[in-house]
Amino acid sequence: MPLPRILINEDSESDQQLILAEFSRVQFPCETHCVSTREAFRQALDAFSPDLILSDYSLAGYDGLDAIAMAKARCPDVPIVILTIALNEETAVECMKRGATDYVLKNRLPSIVPIVASILERRSMAQEKARLQLEHEQLFKLTPNLFCVADLTGALKEVNPAWTSRLGYSPEQLLDRPLTQLAHPGDRDKLAQWWQSLASTAPQNTPPRECECRLLHRDGTLRYLVWNATPFPGDGKIYAYGHDVTAHRHAESALRESEERFRAMADSAPVFIWITDANRQFTYFNRPRLEFTGCTLQQEIANNHVASVHPDDVANCHEVFTSSFASHQPFRMIYRLRRRDGVYRWMLDHGTPRYDAHNAFVGYIGSSIDITEQHEAESALTQRAIKQTALVNFGSFALARHPFSTLLAGAARTVADTLGIEYCYALELSEDRNTLSIAASANPQPDELGRTFGAANPSMLSGRVLLLPDDDNIFPGAATLAGRGVRSGIAVLIGSGDRLYGLLTAASQETRNFTGDTASFLQSIANVLSTVHARNCAEAALAESEQKLLQSQKMEAVGLLAGGVAHDFNNLLTAIRCYGEILHDDLAEQAPGAQAKTAEILRATARASALTRQLLAFSRKQVVQPEILDLNQVVNDLNDLLRSLLSENIVFETQLHPDYVNVSADRSQIEQVLINLAINARDAMPQGGRLTLSTARRHLAEGDPDLRELPPGAYCAFSVSDTGIGMSPEVQSHLFEPFFTTKPKGRGTGLGLATCSVVLKNINGAIRCSSQLGQGTTFTVLIPEVIETELKFEDSEDDTPLGRCESILLVEDDDAIRAVTESILRSLGYEVHVEPGGAEAIALCLGENPPKFDLLLTDIVMPYIGGHELAERITSIRPDIKILFMSGYVDDPMIIQAVQNSHVPFLEKPFNRTQLAKKVREAIEGR
Repeated sequence: MPLPRILINEDSESDQQLILAEFSRVQFPCETHCVSTREAFRQALDAFSPDLILSDYSLAGYDGLDAIAMAKARCPDVPIVILTIALNEETAVECMKRGATDYVLKNRLPSIVPIVASILERRSMAQEKARLQLEHEQLFKLTPNLFCVADLTGALKEVNPAWTSRLGYSPEQLLDRPLTQLAHPGDRDKLAQWWQSLASTAPQNTPPRECECRLLHRDGTLRYLVWNATPFPGDGKIYAYGHDVTAHRHAESALRESEERFRAMADSAPVFIWITDANRQFTYFNRPRLEFTGCTLQQEIANNHVASVHPDDVANCHEVFTSSFASHQPFRMIYRLRRRDGVYRWMLDHGTPRYDAHNAFVGYIGSSIDITEQHEAESALTQRAIKQTALVNFGSFALARHPFSTLLAGAARTVADTLGIEYCYALELSEDRNTLSIAASANPQPDELGRTFGAANPSMLSGRVLLLPDDDNIFPGAATLAGRGVRSGIAVLIGSGDRLYGLLTAASQETRNFTGDTASFLQSIANVLSTVHARNCAEAALAESEQKLLQSQKMEAVGLLAGGVAHDFNNLLTAIRCYGEILHDDLAEQAPGAQAKTAEILRATARASALTRQLLAFSRKQVVQPEILDLNQVVNDLNDLLRSLLSENIVFETQLHPDYVNVSADRSQIEQVLINLAINARDAMPQGGRLTLSTARRHLAEGDPDLRELPPGAYCAFSVSDTGIGMSPEVQSHLFEPFFTTKPKGRGTGLGLATCSVVLKNINGAIRCSSQLGQGTTFTVLIPEVIETELKFEDSEDDTPLGRCESILLVEDDDAIRAVTESILRSLGYEVHVEPGGAEAIALCLGENPPKFDLLLTDIVMPYIGGHELAERITSIRPDIKILFMSGYVDDPMIIQAVQNSHVPFLEKPFNRTQLAKKVREAIEGR
């Protein structure tokens, strides 16, 4: 308990010491604090929180009355004692009026400690009394039960708030009202007699026992109260306490009703019901159970269920009971129970743990069901469960995305293990749907996988479940299975329609009934395989579609590349090539040794021109000029060039068809395809070998492996074969993708074969590849055959036709090309007039006395007015003028189509002197 705190307000230090010495002398336990000024006194009242104040009356600057006022303002409940040397009666009375508890003369200081102790004791007692009074009031108000004070007649004199919350009456409605008036009419006499016995009980006697009665709520409902009371006859009062047990009584009533309903339901239930306590002692059996055994309830409880259980099942029942009661877990057990006629019946028991309101285990409640008939079918049910489990496990295994061969092997093992049979095969149907081969087996024998199992026929593939007969035409491999001692079997389809894979076959050396659940199980396994096979087919088709999309995106990228560089690049190459030829010819006499260098320049421009043509072939914006070609003639024309491309350790030979091999195609594109294939063959034979170029005429019918996307019909073919290193299937799958190459960095662009494929598709042809690692490669080109016997043959490049003083209007926006083309044309004997654009050319033709032109030679791609528009406008002015287009790149498909459909001659950039001369001559002569 903390020490009392005493604040001493004394401005005389000597008096402070005398007071402290007095407390010390008598060893009074307290905590003291001394102040000597008004401000210090004020602060101490707040900070020190005294339990008692000793204050001098005569203080510097103020007196005891002021000190009393200050103390009462800040801590009004703290007693204050005034100390003084002499105090008249009037002053003493005034101090007491102002709130002083007492006063002490300083010449009587020894009496101060007893006074202080007395005041503190009285203050402590007053505080304790106030606390007890407050607790009583709070208890009276807060108790949830009814508490009242009544007179000896039972009239209520004081009630707590619980009366209002429990009965709905306000205190005003209850005061002076007899308690018996609130009771249920049936309980009023009992309550009145109990109250009378309370009133007459002598103080020394024990009051009568509690009384339970029903009180009426203001709304008419009943409340159950248990009353206890203590009478004080001398005061004429009785203190009564009413405990509300309404909820408890309702619960008891509900419990009784519930027990009655339970017994009624249990006795009418079609199953046996039993209850135990927490010690494994049976306490209840319903009537059907007692009627079944012919025992009374007391007999059944006495023998504790065991007497009626089959002797062979007692140990198992005891074990189940023991473990279940130890773990408090639900249990299930099957045993045989003796009927009153001595017959044992199979029973299935389910037990569920019981818990009370405090979650304490109190035993089990359970039921027993007669399952004799069901138990007789248990074997079949168990087998079905085994099959279902196997099916679920196999389904989970299939979800893991194993290779299909692994899945087939797993299916065969699952079927064999689940059905307990000797043979199970997964049979794969051939592409022609004529034969079945072993793809997987439950117990594969050496070299068995892949072996032909039997012939297939439409009846096997109809979708019906096949049961084993002795006929190979009905059941696949019936004769093979019979040779292995098989006496029964079943087969179901894997897949359906165009995604049919084959058959799943199960067979046994015993006579088995492969119907019902067994057939359903096998069909379910096959359905899983069918689903996975269909998924694999769909994924393969999707991958192929994605590959085609990627290919088209690459083609588009190449086309964009071509469009960005082709025009300007070909213009540059034209100028370089033409000036290079002029320089080459000029050096023939002046510096013959320098011609080798200019020849290298011309060869470089030819290679650059070929690369640009490859790019333009991808963009499909290349202006092609198809003509009737004999592939034999094309090969012969390229013979010398091809030989020059090959190294000395490669033998080159041709095997040409004896008759015409005619196709309709652009000559330069066919030559490009031939050269690309020959160069690839050369690169595949770094150590030398043989390159064979052959031509043929073929008729492709349905089923021909080379047909694929092509329609059946007559085709001309040329093949390029080498004896080189060959290619793997993986490499072959990417051959025709743009930028794919197997050559070292810097040796190949990856556009050669891709260009060949695009060129051939544009003329409704195709290219095929056959290759094996270490055994060489053959590329075969197929182009639709054209029946034509009269062919045009190209003149030799040495036969450069000259002009006959014809007049040519040359329109070209590129200065270099315009200048070199004019120079060449003038050297060929033509009169040439040049203009840098279409507007100037039109203005010239519309001017006064315009020149007469025999030919308009114009670039197609020019600013403002393109070549195609210029030709239309010039021909409207000069209908008889001939037209010759030239361009290195055309980005408008409509212009390309218009040029090709109008039969206007076209000169592709870059060109040389001979090509320009021939095209100009053809255009002027209308050939």
